[in-house]
Amino acid sequence: MTTEPDTERIRAEPNGVLPSWLLGPILLTCIWTAAAPFAFADVSTSARLGMGAIPAGAAFAVALGSWRLWLSHGKPWHDWSVIVTLLPAIGAAVWITVGALILELDLARAEVLGFSVGPGVALIGLLTTTISFYGRHHPNPARDGYRRSQTD
Repeated sequence: MTTEPDTERIRAEPNGVLPSWLLGPILLTCIWTAAAPFAFADVSTSARLGMGAIPAGAAFAVALGSWRLWLSHGKPWHDWSVIVTLLPAIGAAVWITVGALILELDLARAEVLGFSVGPGVALIGLLTTTISFYGRHHPNPARDGYRRSQTD
């Protein structure tokens, strides 16, 4: 009798996996990052777009595309193509975190923390958690796409 998890059942399960659960918080963080500077900050429109709306939109579009790719591949255990497609979203989240600081925008400390640093760090955390799930390995090396080539 084997104690191996039933991976076929897990792969076929339509809901209840971490990337699907994290997509909502990623979306909400991106919406806040894109919209809050327009509502509360007193900076130019180009600065608002550059520090929030454009990178937040890019981060969500990439995260959504990566998630759809993962689903279309059948929710595999270790899928490099899905992992690599999510990396630009992490880059956009880093820009959200430091963009207002690099651009030296005339923002109060609370505005920098609330519109840039805080949401950017939250987005980095959500995206790196998602990418770590995409990169997980199957406990049985014979069923893991990454380690299979090393055990044959």
